[in-house]
Amino acid sequence: MCRSVILLLFFLFVGFTSNAQKKYSITSKRAIKSYELAAEAYRQMDNAEALNHLDEAIKQNPKFIEAWLFKADVLHETGNTESEIEAYLGAINIDAGFFPNVHFNLGNAYLKIGEYQKALTKYEEFLSLSNSSDRNRRLAEKRLESCRFAIKSIANPVDFKPVNLGDNVNSEFDEYWPSLTADEKLLVFTRLLSGKKEGAEVKIKRQEDFYVSRQNDSLWMPAEPLSLVINTDKNEGAQSITADGKYMYFTACDRANGYGRCDIYYSVREGDVWSAPINVGKPINSKDWEAQPSISADGRELYFVSNRKSGKGKMDIWHSRLIETLEDGKQRWTQPANLAVNTADNEMSPFIHAGNQYLVFSSDGMTGMGAYDLFKTERDKDGKWSKPENLGYPINTYTDEIGLVINAKGDKAYFSSDRMKGKGKDIFSFDMPAELQPPSASWLKGIVLDASSHKPVSASVLLIDLMTKDTITQIKSDRKDGSYLVCLPSDREYIFSAEADDYLFYSKHFEMLNDQGKSTPQQLDIFLDKIEKGKEIVLRNVFFDIDSWDILSKSEIELTRLYDLLAAYPKLKIEIAGHTDNTGTEDYNLNLSNNRAKAVCDYLISKGIDAARLSFKGYGASHPIADNETEEGRSLNRRTEFKVIENQ
Repeated sequence: MCRSVILLLFFLFVGFTSNAQKKYSITSKRAIKSYELAAEAYRQMDNAEALNHLDEAIKQNPKFIEAWLFKADVLHETGNTESEIEAYLGAINIDAGFFPNVHFNLGNAYLKIGEYQKALTKYEEFLSLSNSSDRNRRLAEKRLESCRFAIKSIANPVDFKPVNLGDNVNSEFDEYWPSLTADEKLLVFTRLLSGKKEGAEVKIKRQEDFYVSRQNDSLWMPAEPLSLVINTDKNEGAQSITADGKYMYFTACDRANGYGRCDIYYSVREGDVWSAPINVGKPINSKDWEAQPSISADGRELYFVSNRKSGKGKMDIWHSRLIETLEDGKQRWTQPANLAVNTADNEMSPFIHAGNQYLVFSSDGMTGMGAYDLFKTERDKDGKWSKPENLGYPINTYTDEIGLVINAKGDKAYFSSDRMKGKGKDIFSFDMPAELQPPSASWLKGIVLDASSHKPVSASVLLIDLMTKDTITQIKSDRKDGSYLVCLPSDREYIFSAEADDYLFYSKHFEMLNDQGKSTPQQLDIFLDKIEKGKEIVLRNVFFDIDSWDILSKSEIELTRLYDLLAAYPKLKIEIAGHTDNTGTEDYNLNLSNNRAKAVCDYLISKGIDAARLSFKGYGASHPIADNETEEGRSLNRRTEFKVIENQ
């Protein structure tokens, strides 16, 4: 209850007569004098003195109900909930009907400390009174529902066994807001450095900075400051990193180049060096408060929190898509959309899982355990979010739960808590209950190198859904070391490709069906060939019907990429080669492979490529690249290739 409301209630309690003499429920002048001294101390923002005077008033007359109520409200403001409850009970023992809201306030106090059955009883008593306010009745009904939910949840807990990440990550200071790469090798978190005094000198200013820990043989190494370019003498916090750890989005406040009090910034990592932060700019940032970003695995979707006036509630979650990154590093984003899960209260700390279909967030506006609870929602194929589901007890408790991330596989979560007494906030992990896990996402990582020099190549790495033709991921391999990492959400079929100027593209086919997303993540180093005579590339995503040269529609993405290459290099001439496995007769295989190669040529010609730049040939089973004794080997041998004939 705010200070102005308590003062208003003070005057409502005492009232005024025509000669300005105040009326109370008691007549003891000494008790009334102490009460009025308490009111004056309270006006002067001196809660301790106000409580002393109220205790004196109650000592003078234990039946002084106004003093009990005033004391309860001051204790509420100071956060002393246990004593607040005692004061409310003191008032109720004198006259339960004197101030109907006392039952509502007492219910709130019980709810705050997780005494759900007592809170439920008090809300029910409050709602039985006919003279309670409509607003408080609505709140009581809502909180009554939370009490029932909490009692049921405690009786049916989810599996939850948190493990502290240890002293290499956690310290004497508060650590919170973990963020994680898809391979779980890099952990970035916020640490609150609090002032420590040595003699007359404060050695450490109270501020938030970023720290990083790397995992080696399942152990987290000692955490270090992330970067002096990013960490400043002001606060930086609430960061989110892309799946490859190359982009980090974070909150910074009161910056000279800010749009409002708190804005969202981003920084890019090349090798081990982070760039100077760049303000994401409009329309993400505004004159209002923007914070707590969550960036999708590939960096193309951003979720964040804002209190901008066009929202549904106090704090809302917003969503935007990346349009482009300009040469100067500035980014263009779509106009943020208000997420359907928002309520009239507060939604905060969004986290979008690596599969890009599962969102975790905190809310105090939904049925839960009483404060901020963690919820999950899933996006369907039409882009609609499901009704949020509470993650349950004891993941959620009567205290605030804000900020949780889940690994790409979906089986482990990381969060911050002060549950270890005396240590402050530490970062913990726990095995995610099976019924709450998001659809798993595996990952693929490696380096992109020049095939001849083995020097790093900054290539565009793409992951495309073969059925929908949607681009799932589009990133650049690291300019300094060639590294890349992409997530592979389960239950999909993908084209994976890498391409760079003056190089032939690389392509591969991935099928993540039948829950293969939980399979072992893969390492794939890519060697790109320069566009030179004699170089050959397998078109791994060109498909035909069995025993047919009819090109399947899902081949269009790969063939379009080949068309784009030919269009970009107008002097390039190629031969399309068809190959089969060794099943069937030699004549049959030669005819089938020749017709398939011709079909690809015909497709390119139909799109406008000059026929003089194309030739085709079927090789049957004469050029195997794998063992024909296995199905896997035969599958690799059934392929379409192209070879550079000329590029002048």
